Amino acid sequence: MSVKQTLVPNKNLDENWVNLMIAARDSGLSIEEVRQFFRECKENEDEPKH
Repeated sequence: MSVKQTLVPNKNLDENWVNLMIAARDSGLSIEEVRQFFRECKENEDEPKH
C-alpha cells in the first residue's frame, strides 16, 4: 500500500503538493533539503530582476 493511499482524505491538502512531497522523499531528499530548496526559490523571487 502506498503512502498516498494511507493518508486520510483532507480537502485542505493539495494533491499535487502531496505527490511532490512523496516524490521528494522517494528520491532521498530530507525534509531540511526540501525546506532549503523552497527558501532559495523564495530568495531568488525576491531579488530584483535585471
